[in-house]
Amino acid sequence: MGGTRKASMADVADLAGVSAMTVSNVINRPEIVSEATRAKVHDAMRELRYRNNLVARSLRLAQPRQIAYALPAQDAVGNQYMDAFVHDLAESCQAVDRNLTLVAERDTEALLTACEDLYFGQSAAGFVISNLGPDDPRPAGLRKRGIPFAAYGRTGDAFASPWSWVEADAAQGIAMAVDHVADRGHRELAFIGADTGVVTMAQREIGYRDACGRRGLTASLGRIVHCGRDLETGVRVAAALLDAPEPPTAIICVSDPLAAGAVITLQSRGLAPGRDVAVTGYDDTTLTSFGAVGISSVRQPSAAIAAALVRLVIEQPETPEHLLLPPTLVERSSTDPRL
Repeated sequence: MGGTRKASMADVADLAGVSAMTVSNVINRPEIVSEATRAKVHDAMRELRYRNNLVARSLRLAQPRQIAYALPAQDAVGNQYMDAFVHDLAESCQAVDRNLTLVAERDTEALLTACEDLYFGQSAAGFVISNLGPDDPRPAGLRKRGIPFAAYGRTGDAFASPWSWVEADAAQGIAMAVDHVADRGHRELAFIGADTGVVTMAQREIGYRDACGRRGLTASLGRIVHCGRDLETGVRVAAALLDAPEPPTAIICVSDPLAAGAVITLQSRGLAPGRDVAVTGYDDTTLTSFGAVGISSVRQPSAAIAAALVRLVIEQPETPEHLLLPPTLVERSSTDPRL
């Protein structure tokens, strides 16, 4: 007989106009798929004479207990927040009787191949990815392959993304910091660490611009510094700001290392953080409590983010969820004018 190719799950998905994951759900977990979508998929299966492999189906139903996390590339200056997040992710997995597996992230194709091997080899039930860029190819690559995942962070598609993502509301977090120092009388602000190449950093800049506009802090919109996020950069940029003809009285930073660098610069000049110049950080890491100065910092709801990601990987809702969780501002002496 001639070698007529049998229809695959991908063929069914293309004809029905759905993802391969939806076809898989219709076969394995029909209760989570709408009646209309089930009908489209069944019609496509009949037209293509698709017959699901019962042996493969029985293997899929014995789902592995592992959820895999694609570790981002190592940060040369360290990232205390993301290190702590991995612990929260592991605890969230254990809370629902799952285990966390780590996948070293190399180039995109190598990562997608590793994810394919783990998922279709029944070693992982799904994946969490993080540190997304505006045009990140990983979500579309995983979706095309029918591999379940949830993203910590959004791409440039944001709320139009056909996959689920979770993140803290970065714009709200910086706006809280701006309101905090403005409520304490500061009118001359600076924002350091802006980076439009990273979605969450771009959102932090948006939060600064919107809050300054709302508070009528026009001059502060001219003090936006695009730079790195490490401590050494914080020292250098803070010094340049203080030497400017119109220096700021409050410095809003996109990271705690930047804020720590700014505090070092202030102290080296005999200025009191909080009383003379206010400083805020972001992520509420251990750097906020070094020395005699406590740094006010935006705290992300890391544990809640981790729990939501694990839930989304397990449930794989038919309609993608896009979750912005509220951050909080932890106030310390770096913004206290009485000290």
